[in-house]
Amino acid sequence: MTALPRILIVGGGQGIGRAIAEAYADRCTVWTRAGGVDATDPAALARAFAAFQAAHGAPYALVHAVGDFAELPLLGTDLDTYRHVFASNVDSVFLTLRTIVPAMVAAGRPGRVVLFAAAGVDRQRGMRRAPVYFAAKAAVVQLARSLAAEVAPHAITVNVIAPGLIVHPHSHQESQRRLLPKIPAGRTGTVDDVVGTVRHLLSPAAAYVTGEVLTIDGGLQL
Repeated sequence: MTALPRILIVGGGQGIGRAIAEAYADRCTVWTRAGGVDATDPAALARAFAAFQAAHGAPYALVHAVGDFAELPLLGTDLDTYRHVFASNVDSVFLTLRTIVPAMVAAGRPGRVVLFAAAGVDRQRGMRRAPVYFAAKAAVVQLARSLAAEVAPHAITVNVIAPGLIVHPHSHQESQRRLLPKIPAGRTGTVDDVVGTVRHLLSPAAAYVTGEVLTIDGGLQL
């Protein structure tokens, strides 16, 4: 029997990441901080990936779903919070990509990378609600587009999913209640709304889609 393409999910312990891991339970490896893999620690990533490669080789797909949220005005954000938000959302992406994607390129076969931002980060407007968080996610978008151009000749796609208000046990429910009346679709999103987009991006049907930001927000940014 041919083995299913292996998917590596970084940050699959809760929320959207956990839903993705459950959708690919028959073919995924999940890294979480609680499980001993801190994506902001280069040494921890190197150890974990060495073990992964020994068991599976290079992954077909990398899904990075790490990223802590902070809803504070810019002038009300202390330095520790700023550094934590950027470490969680940007450093973890950079370090994960640097650790894993070279092996995907060396494998010489098609591959997929999916990163997560937030709805609205690629628009040219101020984000008063959580400026440091949105600035970090904007950096993720730029990293993704740059990497997409770099690895496109190797048939590896790199795309970003930008969720809006997605309800799960660890979501920021206060802001979701506040913003719900502004959503044209009239409802908040579910993790299934996001998982469906991930399935598409990881499928052969999305082989020609790269460097894109796919917003899932029920029309909130319209």
